[in-house]
Amino acid sequence: MTYCEKCDSVPEIAPENGTLYLWPPVAHTTGKILKGAKSIGVDVEKSPSATTLSIQYNRPGLSALIDVISRDLLPEELSDTKALIMPGTDRPEIDDIADITSLGAIRAAIGAEWLGDLLRDNRLNSVFQPIFSVGDLKKPYAHECLVRGESVSGDVINPGQLFDAAQSATLLFQLDRAARAANVRNAHKAGITGNLFINFTPSSIYDPDSCLRSTIEVVEQCNLDRSNVVFEVIETEKVRSTAHLSAILESYRASGFRVALDDVGSGYSTLNLLPELRPDIIKIDRELVDHVDRDHFKQAIVSKLIALAKQLDIEVVAEGIERTEELDFLRSHDVDYVQGFLLGRPGPSPFTVTAD
Repeated sequence: MTYCEKCDSVPEIAPENGTLYLWPPVAHTTGKILKGAKSIGVDVEKSPSATTLSIQYNRPGLSALIDVISRDLLPEELSDTKALIMPGTDRPEIDDIADITSLGAIRAAIGAEWLGDLLRDNRLNSVFQPIFSVGDLKKPYAHECLVRGESVSGDVINPGQLFDAAQSATLLFQLDRAARAANVRNAHKAGITGNLFINFTPSSIYDPDSCLRSTIEVVEQCNLDRSNVVFEVIETEKVRSTAHLSAILESYRASGFRVALDDVGSGYSTLNLLPELRPDIIKIDRELVDHVDRDHFKQAIVSKLIALAKQLDIEVVAEGIERTEELDFLRSHDVDYVQGFLLGRPGPSPFTVTAD
């Protein structure tokens, strides 16, 4: 079932045969584009005023065409040259205005076309990093699900590459939805029990009730207890609309899940979010945890964060722990949960304690 047309479908970048329409910002830019097209013998149709350019193409040659006509353009010209791809020899009509983007965006999208293929082929895997109660470092309290891509040749594609490509190819909605679903399915397949932390990007969700419905359906298919699933907001410090994020979190809570904020303490804005969002769990920014035992400023911030959270009945995870001294400091300041390479690295299966 399709709940959100945008999130649940992966659009093709361009039809096999079509027309590229361009609206350069100034005549100088037009001249550069015409010069590039001429260098490879491509005909460009111009409107009488030369404000609109159109180039017919065959799909295998579209990438090379865009590279050539973009070659001499400044970044500003790539951004300011409006562009639209139409099937065959169709001409734009009023309803096509919403699809107009920039030449730079189309160039980036074609460069990231592999991501669309990856999503259509369901080549998303997961690794799982344990999160421990500070009083029990042998049995995980939870596992955080971390998505990984798989190339056609079987190589691992890290999440940074995936989401950078998604941003440039305007596929963030589709990638975030697919990653949420894949993490739930992969955790179930791996036999992970107990609490699961599932990451999501707030900017990838327009209408929470429809955009999140497919994820909830996967949770139901895997027969997971909703109270054991924690949806974790990543890039909390980049949230632009607190009201929108609040609506998303409320939708999750109304469905029986818990919610967490990542990177709390990375900026004053994240502290401002707490009264309105009222998360169940916060994660202290790993930059604050790094060498917290040696830095009086970090110690003051971390200790106050933990104390504030306890006053608000919010549980606290300290992530990024790589040294015993950091763990000792956090334990002495009553943090609830801990996570980091010192305690357990991400892996394809549930964490188990190895014998000494």
